[in-house]
Amino acid sequence: MNKRVVIAAVLIFSLVLALTVADASAYGYGKDKGHKKDMGEMFTCKAHMILKNKEELGLSDDLVKKIKALKVTTKKDLIRRKAEIEIIAIDIKAIMWADVIDTEAANKLIDAKYDLKKEKAKLSLAAYATLVGLLSGDQKEKLKEIRKKCKKDKKGSGKQR
Repeated sequence: MNKRVVIAAVLIFSLVLALTVADASAYGYGKDKGHKKDMGEMFTCKAHMILKNKEELGLSDDLVKKIKALKVTTKKDLIRRKAEIEIIAIDIKAIMWADVIDTEAANKLIDAKYDLKKEKAKLSLAAYATLVGLLSGDQKEKLKEIRKKCKKDKKGSGKQR
């Protein structure tokens, strides 16, 4: 009987381990090729790249301060919107848990949730446009070159494994 219990435990452990590994490999540990960036992430990545290469782009101290301020205010606004969206989602679930579901109230919350998502996307787009608009034509071209070089370096390092 002990042998059967041990074998069953090992089989269960193996099954749990296999499911965990399959889940990890299916969804990855971050933003892999299958992950699409939303506009907020695109803005954050662009701002980070610009600030990381500020000397090479020849950014003035004033421009760096403007970009940092834009990045901070945009991130705060996006976090607020995301939190509001999550709160509304909880409110929708609470309505759905009731014995009698108030569909009118749920529909209003759904509309509010997607209005916030729309605002969030528009906010991200406006911040991205402002960020790009702060750069001169030469700085934009230099940034494109830096980005191409980074992509080339990533592709090259991946093949050397």
